[in-house]
Amino acid sequence: MPTEQTGNDTRRAEILACGLKVLIEKGWRGTSMIAVAREASASKETLYNWFGDKAGFFGAMIRDNASALDRALPEDFGAMPLEDGLRAFGAELLRLMTGEASVALNRAAIAEAGGDPVLGRILVAEGKAKSLPKFAGWLARHMELGDSMEAAEKFVVLVKGEVQLERLFGVTEPLSEAEITARVDRAVRDFLKLYA
Repeated sequence: MPTEQTGNDTRRAEILACGLKVLIEKGWRGTSMIAVAREASASKETLYNWFGDKAGFFGAMIRDNASALDRALPEDFGAMPLEDGLRAFGAELLRLMTGEASVALNRAAIAEAGGDPVLGRILVAEGKAKSLPKFAGWLARHMELGDSMEAAEKFVVLVKGEVQLERLFGVTEPLSEAEITARVDRAVRDFLKLYA
């Protein structure tokens, strides 16, 4: 029997998905709490009670998007051998970073950066600042590294290359699974040359 909390979690996820849809369609400036409420068939009061304001809602979308990486990794990720784990993490990271949701969230943060960098701060604090230390910890358990955070950052750079920027600029389409596999294989090979 579903609990009230489960129902709220489901409804919250639905509202976040509607907010992301509005953000993708209208951009940050065209996204309002009223537009999200309308798209989600929710009251503005519910949105303000659950998320505070537009920046709070943005933070919730980022947290939800960033947690997709953890949800997408295989259950046995922590116990995977080094190369398998690097491939699994790299592929999920690349899917996340070049996916519609991340592109829309990053574009919103960039659009506001000149006037008010609060969205960029939220993006860094809720995205990279939470996921990178977890990955660095996993690396440290699998390799003898002087600085696992630096190694984690290098791996991320090798995985994403320029493709994230190209997606943000709208000059390339989403990657196919074959392209993701090829990019990640190259990144793993190059990373192991640096650190193994």
